[in-house]
Amino acid sequence: MFKKLLVAVLLLMTTVGAESLFPEAGDAEAEPSYVILLIADGWGYKHLEAAEGYSGQAADYQSWQHLAMATWDLDTQLYHDGVGYDPERFWSEFDYATAAYTDSASSATAFYTGMKTDSGNISVGPGDVTRLKTIGEYAAEAGLASGVVTSVYLSHATPAAWYAHNDARQNGYAIFDEGVWGEAGVGSHGSTVALPIVMIGAGHPVWNDDYINSDQLLRLRGDCFVNPRWSLVERIEGDGSAGERLIAAAADSDTERLFGLFGGEYGCFDWQLADGSENNPANPTLAECATAAITVLERDPDGFALMIEGGATDWASHSNYLDGMLGELFAFNDAVETVCDWVENPANGSSWENTLVLVTGDHECGYLTAGVGVLPDKPLGEVSPRTLALETEYDEEGHRAAWEDGNGNGSIDSDEEVYWAWNSGSHSNSLIPLYARGHGAELLTGYAIGEDPVRGGYLDNTALFNVMLTAFSW
Repeated sequence: MFKKLLVAVLLLMTTVGAESLFPEAGDAEAEPSYVILLIADGWGYKHLEAAEGYSGQAADYQSWQHLAMATWDLDTQLYHDGVGYDPERFWSEFDYATAAYTDSASSATAFYTGMKTDSGNISVGPGDVTRLKTIGEYAAEAGLASGVVTSVYLSHATPAAWYAHNDARQNGYAIFDEGVWGEAGVGSHGSTVALPIVMIGAGHPVWNDDYINSDQLLRLRGDCFVNPRWSLVERIEGDGSAGERLIAAAADSDTERLFGLFGGEYGCFDWQLADGSENNPANPTLAECATAAITVLERDPDGFALMIEGGATDWASHSNYLDGMLGELFAFNDAVETVCDWVENPANGSSWENTLVLVTGDHECGYLTAGVGVLPDKPLGEVSPRTLALETEYDEEGHRAAWEDGNGNGSIDSDEEVYWAWNSGSHSNSLIPLYARGHGAELLTGYAIGEDPVRGGYLDNTALFNVMLTAFSW
């Protein structure tokens, strides 16, 4: 009953008059509107602290408008007796953060639709009964271009919720069919008409067909010869020019719809490490993907909505692998910088007056702290190539930490210095950082719902939907 009432109230709050916020398509007097949401999946405050410790400087976006953000979903709320996030319990009970938490499907749904839902749902309300309209659909239906970019497979939860509506994130093939062709499949909630014109990500079935199958790839290749056609750029084994080929395809004036399909053994772009090594040029960088996506989308005179995800920060955090997490976060930061360069380029129609850029995550992953059982208000120790090499498992569950194992017994003793520890192999109910700059960024403070004693004012993740909608109004 509680879930049904919450759905009814939130649906009314977030959808009434939403279409009226968009400029009329083709209105010559309307200034174009641009909204770009960048998501570092699985990041948190300690991830950023580790990156700053390693590189010696904070990312530029950390000086933007900032609020903390709560990420709980309805399953988390029900577990905690109706309270999604309790600051007092978080900072007094170490295990509170990992007792219940969101997944990427429900958190992405909150971002894109303004609605809370159950874990696993892809832009579908609780109880699998309500199809929720996404920010990408609102934009596309209003005549604005829409695009999605990710470093993990395109039917993964975070990109999927941008364009699909499904009862279960595991229905990857059906999710892909809906995103590319608008077709309903297993677990779907009807067909979709307002589709992205840019889709770039991983999941190429030659390397891993768990997410996109060979029949779908053959159909996609066939669509390169129909109208409106896809310009398709694929990963080619041994070809190190993926980024160049993708950007060239985007720059072709005949390209109206761009599809980039890459990946590797695990379904994602191959990880790079903190020092930039192990980057595989058979896949483009996230920054190159951002460049290609914007090149196509900016041809729409009315503007566009774009989501860019650095997905493997989460995957590295699940593995408790700080070196890989840092490499992926630095690649994500490069993509943010690429977006900002585009906004500030005087040759574009973009500026900070008509563009909103949001930088955040969807949840924290790994419960990274200064030590085992240490709350995350304590600073991490040294993060450097030397200490990255020290990271190893410290318990039977496979959690990892970096410490000076003086006696070589593989256990953290009381007299040994610990630099950091992962306390979970999954997500946590931690607040995460949200940064914003440009048109509408000032609206964030108006959505604050509480004050955390360590992170300060925080809002709920559903507020991003409202801020993005408002940023399209003039």
